[in-house]
Amino acid sequence: MRITAFYIACAILLLTFVASGATIQVRSDLQAAIDAAAPGDTLQVAPGTYDKITIQKSLNLVGNGATIRAGDRDACVGVEADGVSFTGFTIRDGFYGIKLNSVKGCRIANNTVIRCAQPGIALLYSDGNIITGNNASFNGLGGEGWYGIYLSNSNDNLIADNVAYGNGAYGVNLFPSCNNNTIRGNVLQGNMYGLYMFTNCAHNHIEFNDMSRNTNSGLDLRFNCTDNIILNNTITENVVAGVTFMESGQNTVKGNLISGNGRYGLQVQSSSDGNTIINNNISDSQTGIFLESSKNQIYGNRIADNVIQAEDRGKNSWSAPYPKGGNLWSDYLGKDEMQGPNQDNPGKDGFGDEPYRINEISKDKYPLMGNQVRQISVMEKELSPEEVRVGDNIAVKAKLKSKYGLSQVTVRAFRSGSKAQGYARLDLSGDLYQGIFSTALLDPGQYEIVLSARDLRGYELQETIGKVKVTARGGFSSS
Repeated sequence: MRITAFYIACAILLLTFVASGATIQVRSDLQAAIDAAAPGDTLQVAPGTYDKITIQKSLNLVGNGATIRAGDRDACVGVEADGVSFTGFTIRDGFYGIKLNSVKGCRIANNTVIRCAQPGIALLYSDGNIITGNNASFNGLGGEGWYGIYLSNSNDNLIADNVAYGNGAYGVNLFPSCNNNTIRGNVLQGNMYGLYMFTNCAHNHIEFNDMSRNTNSGLDLRFNCTDNIILNNTITENVVAGVTFMESGQNTVKGNLISGNGRYGLQVQSSSDGNTIINNNISDSQTGIFLESSKNQIYGNRIADNVIQAEDRGKNSWSAPYPKGGNLWSDYLGKDEMQGPNQDNPGKDGFGDEPYRINEISKDKYPLMGNQVRQISVMEKELSPEEVRVGDNIAVKAKLKSKYGLSQVTVRAFRSGSKAQGYARLDLSGDLYQGIFSTALLDPGQYEIVLSARDLRGYELQETIGKVKVTARGGFSSS
């Protein structure tokens, strides 16, 4: 409610500035027209190319096919007054595109800002502005500025429904000390980072954005970026990670689609403690959730089809108290036949009876049931014969089902207390994987034959498919 009321107040302030002025048609020398206008006037700017401008009074500028260009060390548009409305222009080739400096109550809307050396749109020490419907793309490509939209020491702004694509590093960047901003409905793709928040940024609302297909992370918070709400975003197909926290805690990550990211779906590093991660779909990455921090709460998530579902190097909670429960793990194979806080009363309750173990210490006490599918399953298996003499061969056959296709299938022999012995590769013939396992390197004894299968995404299954008895060459044991 506080944020909504603030934006209503900003809109009223903006209308107060611009509602009562004259309308002026501009066809040349835009700066001269700005200097001659009275506060509250509307300048309708005709098609054409105009030099850089500075706005130092509350005006409403409307670009009707107008382009503003500047030299590579100048800002195309400098906004230095409160209550400016600037809409419908193409801005290009300047040092900055549109630069707001120590202003409030401005509206920057429906502009195209491209090919600037520094930020396409920059807010410096500027509060309570609305940046909406702009295309801020291909800025900062010369290794100097890197930003589509940049906020510095700026608070209570609305950044909504913009596109920031292919910028030098950041689609949207907040650095430092940017608080209580709402970043909503933006498309932040094809950058190095979709949204990057750096140093002492708190209480920002990041919601309904598409932060996908960036060359590093979709969303990255670093160094005391706390108490931010990350809600209902699409964060997919980023090369390194969907979401990264570094030394940033107490954030809420809720209801996001975090899928198909290269290395991590969500990585929480370096004392990023006390985050709440709930009701997200975290799937199809090398590692779904990587935690190098503690006191994080993770529950209500669908954690599915990651090569490593989760890695916990801290002390974190993977379920909420009963009956709220834990997470849905796509590879959980337990049963639901009991109920209650200790899962010791007869009857189903939607939670697995046995915990889902992440490592020796961490576990999800109440794994959610539903649509669990193994990425690799052994459907049929055969060893022939099951008793041989040292040096004899064993024919191995297995029928496998894999969600992503298999790159390698092998078998080895294990005996209690010993390392793997022997090796055979199984090749696909029809719908069966087949191979010959030689016992020439085995000592007499009882062995488990263990099949290893790796899929095309790197997930590996190891499963015992049978036992064989190996005897000395002198003959079979009568026992």
